[in-house]
Amino acid sequence: MKIFLTLILFQLEIAMLLSVIKWIAGILYSLLMGTVAIIVSIVCKNPNAVRSVTRVWGRGMCRLSGVRVEVSGIENILKDKSQIFISNHQGMYDIFILEGYLPANFLWIAKENLFKIPIIGWAMSRAGYIGINRTSPKKFLESLSRAVDEIKNGKSIIIFPEGTRTLDGSIGKFKRGSLFLIFKTAVPVVPITISGSFDILKKGEFRINSGRVRVHIDKSIEVKEKSDAEADSGEEGQLLNSFRDIIVNNLQKLKAEEGVR
Repeated sequence: MKIFLTLILFQLEIAMLLSVIKWIAGILYSLLMGTVAIIVSIVCKNPNAVRSVTRVWGRGMCRLSGVRVEVSGIENILKDKSQIFISNHQGMYDIFILEGYLPANFLWIAKENLFKIPIIGWAMSRAGYIGINRTSPKKFLESLSRAVDEIKNGKSIIIFPEGTRTLDGSIGKFKRGSLFLIFKTAVPVVPITISGSFDILKKGEFRINSGRVRVHIDKSIEVKEKSDAEADSGEEGQLLNSFRDIIVNNLQKLKAEEGVR
């Protein structure tokens, strides 16, 4: 029994040591790629050029951690057209996964305080990402209005309607704020389902695990533009639930294919 416990403790220590190495490598790599992104944005003055750098960054972060990513449904991405990608939020690695493996040019809506991080935050600003402040209703609406303008100018946006990472791997309730962009722009909505990233790095934990992550891109859904009054009519709940149901069903299918219940 003592030998068995010793082996378990040894494995845990090795796993934690590897996690420390992955964290250090990831931070250094992010600082490097953030610097490259800033330089590219200054030289090229083209957000799409910065997107090429962030795509390399996302893939590199996954490879450093031993994360293997498989993407299906790429044909459902609309070419040369604005769209809103909505995805479930399994963990922090969702950002690296989508950044590196979603073959589309898009902008993120991220917490405003992330833009204050040296180098990384500056790179996010140079890439055109949109900071959002949930503590101030006025600033919150200003950020959403800017996102609406970006979409109407031909850009695509990606959002996590749950608003935060899951604590148990399940898909939480979709928040109403995402409908503001959808109803104001009336561009197609493309549901994305991520399976496996919850086990890579769980919210509140330090340990980073290697593993396989699957991403499924569903067919786009057409949405009609609505006024604020129409959006408050009660149909919004049904629409949000329909988006959520698609992602929940796809997550169940992906887990079933993996033999996970």
